Amino acid sequence: MVKNKEFKPGLYSVMAGIVVAVVLVIITIFAFTTRYTAFDPEKVARAFTDTIVQTGDGYNAYKNALVSKNQKFGDFIIDAYMKPYINDGDDVAQASFVGTGNDEEMNAMGEVYDTMYDYYVELLNTYGLDDYDSIFTNYFARLSEVRTAVYGDEYMDSDYMFGAFESNVSRYGQSLTGTDEEYADDGKTVVQEKTIGTYQEMFGEDYKFTTTVTACTELSTEEVETYVADYESRIKPVAESGEARADSFGLVDTTTEKKILFFTKTEEVNNKSAMISAFENLDCSEDITAVDKCTVEVALDDSTVVATQEVYVVQIGNSWYVDNTNIDTSALYFAL
Repeated sequence: MVKNKEFKPGLYSVMAGIVVAVVLVIITIFAFTTRYTAFDPEKVARAFTDTIVQTGDGYNAYKNALVSKNQKFGDFIIDAYMKPYINDGDDVAQASFVGTGNDEEMNAMGEVYDTMYDYYVELLNTYGLDDYDSIFTNYFARLSEVRTAVYGDEYMDSDYMFGAFESNVSRYGQSLTGTDEEYADDGKTVVQEKTIGTYQEMFGEDYKFTTTVTACTELSTEEVETYVADYESRIKPVAESGEARADSFGLVDTTTEKKILFFTKTEEVNNKSAMISAFENLDCSEDITAVDKCTVEVALDDSTVVATQEVYVVQIGNSWYVDNTNIDTSALYFAL
């Protein structure tokens, strides 16, 4: 007589646990690889190109670039370009209407944003966002002047500066893609009119861009050494320029004391050091271990290629970054 096999709950639990663990690992790997692009050179090249081509947004494309390797892109902009104009101390009064939300404040904000939008487009046409140094240097200098002229105060903080700049970036994107008509919660009040964008005029109202990496070549060891040497020659002068820039604005490191209730708090304001460090952090020459040259095509739905972009991506650790010091994206700005 054949005995029935004994059911072993302990073994079953172990096997079930292994199966669940394997499934979770597979799900985690899938989610990780589909959500993050930094570990794949082709995905990095495509994301950089796609960010620009869809709405002309070369500003946010830098999140995939070397400029963001050692510091957040926003922190870099604050320390390298905003510091000379930030004037948000307790002794700097803002215009009386700031924070009221009344018509006077809305009109002032609108006037600043409109004025700066025209200037932003002018800068794009003059420099292009590959030259972010010229864009940010000129933009924030002008914004400081316009704020004072319109608001009648000298107050500036990073939130206000980002608000103006990013509003201009968004508005430029909408000028290319057009906007859909949008209604308020009542379903009747129009809060945004339908507009036809420049891309729609050029390629048809239902156009769609698709970006595809058509080639990605890994450079040899010797080629990587040559490439890194060339990169170093490009980035060193910029990375070493921080102190001279800080001195040109008269930035210094200071220590202030603030009274909080019955206590005195010492606070360091390192404007000069922050600017120097921001530029020094741009130099990644000692960390690059591999380089790939990628070609990204931009095509319409009918397969018509409207642009081809060459992108060099470099590896540092396990991550890949676009080398923003060695790229010309002018072909991706169809409206300029």
